[in-house]
Amino acid sequence: MNTFATTMEPLIRRKIFATEEQAGRELMRDYVLRQIASLQRDLARFERKYGMSFARFGEYLHERSVLLETEQLSPHQRQSLGQAIMLEEDDFFDWKASLEMLDSWLGLHQEATV
Repeated sequence: MNTFATTMEPLIRRKIFATEEQAGRELMRDYVLRQIASLQRDLARFERKYGMSFARFGEYLHERSVLLETEQLSPHQRQSLGQAIMLEEDDFFDWKASLEMLDSWLGLHQEATV
């Protein structure tokens, strides 16, 4: 008996699932849905934190970077803004990665339900 079958055996014996195939399919679906929900929570957290969509956040970061290069800021303001932008850029990349991962999990979910 393979490892998967051994792992599923108690679930099948207790009639939680009728077959190994059903168990694998349903457990995979639940896992994929949990990943999707987790990423959706991450994305909602970013939107709440910044009060804007990812696309708008990219524009916002660009505007702040342009401001950083103007001579209207004192050295202290420039340093503070630069540090803030660095932190925001970290969030930008995390946000982007979460969007890409969500897209991937949604694609997998769609494949699994066809």
